Amino acid sequence: MAFRFQRRIKIAPGIRLNVSKGGVGLSAGPRGASVSVGRRGLYGNVGVPGTGLSFREKLNKGQKDNTTGSKGSRSGQANLQISIDDDGQVTLLHPSGEALSTRETTAVRKQAGGTIRTFMEEVCERRNEVLRSITTFHHRIPKPTKNPEYNPSLYKISEPTPGLLAKLWALVFPPFRRKLKEAHDDWRTDKAAHDQRELERKTLEETLVLSDIDAMERVLETYLGDIEWPKEPAIDFDIGENNTTLALDIQFPDEDEMPDKEWSVPTTQYKLTPKKVSATKKRQIYRDYIHSVMMRIAGEIFAHLPSVEHVLISGYREVINSSNGHAEDQYIISVIMHRDEWASMDFARLRQIDPTEVFTGHTLARSMTKTGVFKRISPFSPSDLEERSGA
Repeated sequence: MAFRFQRRIKIAPGIRLNVSKGGVGLSAGPRGASVSVGRRGLYGNVGVPGTGLSFREKLNKGQKDNTTGSKGSRSGQANLQISIDDDGQVTLLHPSGEALSTRETTAVRKQAGGTIRTFMEEVCERRNEVLRSITTFHHRIPKPTKNPEYNPSLYKISEPTPGLLAKLWALVFPPFRRKLKEAHDDWRTDKAAHDQRELERKTLEETLVLSDIDAMERVLETYLGDIEWPKEPAIDFDIGENNTTLALDIQFPDEDEMPDKEWSVPTTQYKLTPKKVSATKKRQIYRDYIHSVMMRIAGEIFAHLPSVEHVLISGYREVINSSNGHAEDQYIISVIMHRDEWASMDFARLRQIDPTEVFTGHTLARSMTKTGVFKRISPFSPSDLEERSGA
């Protein structure tokens, strides 16, 4: 059995969490936090210090868009920005980025203090939500399957249908009729391209994934890339030539890179107040994060690659060697899992499962204290996986 270890997934820098009504997704966002006030309402861009996470959301959702302002007027253009930095300091800015004067700041707070505080509370909640959710990746593990499952992605743009007035106007005004036809033709072209992509994905995920290594790699890369990572990880993996074994390495962030503050909004001040979590709690968060991510990756493999029966997952982080100052990889966990053993887990009760205990029922290499202090280990090798899989 040969391993190439050539397939690397690098989640591109700048990809961040996007929090909306529909859940959490990926999007690009700025550092820190800002809000823009304009004729279409109040929008916030929020970043979580030290995580690369951000979200954009309309804050005054109950208000109608203001479209009465004339072009270039203050009511028709974005006229205020609120910036919240990594330390929680709130600054009011002109559209140019220049800070408001003390007099201007006082006037704005008097007029729009409630809106500003609403945005501050949104930022505070999102920052705290990251700390709460960073250890729950395993709550969304799909069940393992031996039969490929393709979930179609529907084309969400409705077919353009002109109203009666538009139809009448098209009868007497040929240029408008051409515009309607072009719009409909564009929709049909886009929908046809979408349907073709879905047909190719259906073939990939239902048929080719059973035996074609390249197809298996593409499927795994897609599903791992869709995970809402709090950090941009590098993942290397290799599928054995018999399609039944897979070895994967994941680079974890260092403990110091994890969020370590809980935030609150003071009653009278225009700032967010951070409170550092204890060193013990931070280590426990890091411990649970490592194991939760490992569980999620294993779940994605067994759910979307039906031919894979045996998996080796090893996690490492980059540390500085104190003897020579060079950066080097330090492995902290390595586990060999088999599909039948993994499938015996109760996937209906994932929230009740302790992720730190899951791998003890498998072939595990780990040196860790109860509070989450990891020590260097020697990871299993592909040959170890070969030996334990009987390949």
